[in-house]
Amino acid sequence: MDNSNGIVQLRIDIYEDWQLEAVEKAARRFEEAHDGVRVEVRLLPDREIREGLQDGTSGSDLVQLANGDFVDCSRNGRLLDLTAWAHTHQLELLFHPALWRLLQVDGRLAGLPISATVKSIFYNKEWFRSAGIPDPADGWTWQDFIATAQWLQTANACEGQDRFAARLSFDWEYIGLLLLSSGTSWLSPEGSKASGYANSEAAVKTVKMAAALVREHKLSPATQDWFTHGDLTEGKTGMILDYMIMLHEIEPILGRRLGIASLPRDPATERTNEPWISGFGIASGSAEPALAFQLLTELTCSSNELTRLVTDGFIAPLKSVYEEAGHHRHPLRERVLAELAFAGPLPHSASSEAVRLLREHANPALARILHDGADVSAALDELAEKLDRGLAFSIDRSKRTSVPK
Repeated sequence: MDNSNGIVQLRIDIYEDWQLEAVEKAARRFEEAHDGVRVEVRLLPDREIREGLQDGTSGSDLVQLANGDFVDCSRNGRLLDLTAWAHTHQLELLFHPALWRLLQVDGRLAGLPISATVKSIFYNKEWFRSAGIPDPADGWTWQDFIATAQWLQTANACEGQDRFAARLSFDWEYIGLLLLSSGTSWLSPEGSKASGYANSEAAVKTVKMAAALVREHKLSPATQDWFTHGDLTEGKTGMILDYMIMLHEIEPILGRRLGIASLPRDPATERTNEPWISGFGIASGSAEPALAFQLLTELTCSSNELTRLVTDGFIAPLKSVYEEAGHHRHPLRERVLAELAFAGPLPHSASSEAVRLLREHANPALARILHDGADVSAALDELAEKLDRGLAFSIDRSKRTSVPK
């Protein structure tokens, strides 16, 4: 936006506080290279950034978004399509193809990525050596996973020990990943209903499989904990399904004993996984879109404080930064990047209404299945009804409060 004193003011909204200093440095460098330009950086909750875009009150030029917020804001016309600019500057050549395609929304480029990751299987190779079995094959199935876990449990854990072959969290997000790998999901693709999805035949079958792993076979602890690795690094668990951004924490402890395997799949479905991606887009209300695009490329398209910062845990979308960090020579990093090639549609953002409803209703339902042995089919039917009511209310409220573009 233009100020009355002749200074061109650009505004960046970010939600990652640990990236604030890096973004500030990039902003000051941009100011030095562009006389008469000032860049304001605001740290806001991700929900406020999204809602400001949606209701037209943002006033920002660049916005940091993650996952489904790119999809929703692009489809609602709140983000500029960057396709023409990106084509002119051949930006696609700078990024890993698997990550570049994630921000393509209905033929439009919604933003440029800054960091990405995925969930998969970390495992302790010593458990496999003790069991005399090979490491997991790429593209293995859930049946392979269960058979492997049985071998690991027999060879590495005695009855009564607090040691488990695997850990599959009964948190809604992690069970949701199992659903995805089995060809279904908690919600319909547009996120408007749960019936026919959360309680589908495939969902019931998948949740029963996960529950049996805990309650019947005793191969996994009864837990809804996630984003933790102490059980793996302390030798209490042979395999865990969790975020790959923990690689830089786990590898120094396990060293050569650490392996990464692909997300198992249902043999009747295509291989897939759920990505996590963050980046920046240009708000459609920007008064200086061309200048905002220059600032966007300053942030995302070269080696700088921000693009290097994320390489600790995340996969760097930029090929040059990925190689600068030496990750192209790192077998485990290469495994994570390879898994991202199978990434499916972007999930709902963490602060979305859909995720709020899933946290509120899915986790208690899963806890009843996990701890009380509740009937899976009945529990998922009840869950689908609750989610449908919540989603219908949310959609109706959104229609009543929506602001025209």
